[in-house]
Amino acid sequence: MGYRADFEILLKGIFESIKVKRVDHDPKARQGNKPDFIVINKDVPLLYIEAKDIGISLDKIEKSNQMARYFGYTNLVLTDYLEFRFYRNGLPYEEPIKIASYDLKNRTIAPLPKNYEHAAKTLLDFTQSQKEPIKSGKHLSKIMGGKAQRIRDNIRHFLISDSAQNKELVHIYKAIKKMLVHDLTIDTFSDMYAQTLVYGLFVARYYDDSPDTFSRQEARDLVPASNPFLQHFFDHIAGPNFDKRLSYIVDELCLVFQHADTKKLIEEYMGDADPVIHFYEDFLKEYDPDLRKKMGAYYTPLPVVRFIIHSVDQILQKDFNLENGLADTSKLPNGKHRVQILDPAVGTGTFISATIRIIYERLKKQGQEGRWPPMYIMTFYRACTVSN
Repeated sequence: MGYRADFEILLKGIFESIKVKRVDHDPKARQGNKPDFIVINKDVPLLYIEAKDIGISLDKIEKSNQMARYFGYTNLVLTDYLEFRFYRNGLPYEEPIKIASYDLKNRTIAPLPKNYEHAAKTLLDFTQSQKEPIKSGKHLSKIMGGKAQRIRDNIRHFLISDSAQNKELVHIYKAIKKMLVHDLTIDTFSDMYAQTLVYGLFVARYYDDSPDTFSRQEARDLVPASNPFLQHFFDHIAGPNFDKRLSYIVDELCLVFQHADTKKLIEEYMGDADPVIHFYEDFLKEYDPDLRKKMGAYYTPLPVVRFIIHSVDQILQKDFNLENGLADTSKLPNGKHRVQILDPAVGTGTFISATIRIIYERLKKQGQEGRWPPMYIMTFYRACTVSN
């Protein structure tokens, strides 16, 4: 026996008290791609509800891959119609509330009427208090990954159907396909769009000097003029024609950034690593771990990089009698440089940066800054990427 219709009536009765009358029930939600119910006020989702049948263990559901995807939802309730569990940005919020207990053996339900009012009030309060700051870089990466998944999956769903609402998205898809990626597919476009949007917002917020406000429009103003592609993309994001079906997801993320000291949070989380470059690995891990593996987006901690570079430098000095180590410019009889460096998985350039730094510091220490030709180093540094 199903309880969905009755539960929808119950939700409408609860939320009518704050003049919210729209509760959408998505029949496709049974596929596990999105929550079952959405409470909406003026086209803005206030609450997502994942409903399971009575008797199904919510403890098991809580640990499932399905729940891991829900870091992309600001306010979520998991329920079996008898118990309500609350989650904000993927983390437990408030204590669970039971309005009845279920005897699995006898298949009987015992109501707990004293909790009825408490459950209704908590549902209302939960949708109206969203300003808790994010307290860890890991949590932020999970939220960003979840939002990006929602944006990607929505775009895929939109573009497989012919709709006038898709006009702006189709225009961007065709423009990128014509000018940048000629074999661009809908799946690849959806992925590119989601990553660019979410990580672009993160970078904008990282460099934002106005901590009390943040929006799509503000992010547009923070995009550097040196990146015209990103400027045009954020003109679209902040513009009047931005798809309303995506805007509420993006605005939810902007609200998360607004209530997080992003710069301080990420710098503490990343330590010595370049936060903007290397936090991408953490984001990609939560967004699409298979894509991360395929791209080889794995960051080597800076202390490890420095240890490796200094070790090689010392070996060149002590074992090969090259006084200047990595800074040696001598050549073999065949005219090739005696010291050559191969970086087989250059990635974000952590090793080349550390190598250049040690060479520069040695020349500076010797009072030979005049010998410092940055482009000259490229003649004996070989960097490449590898793929399966």
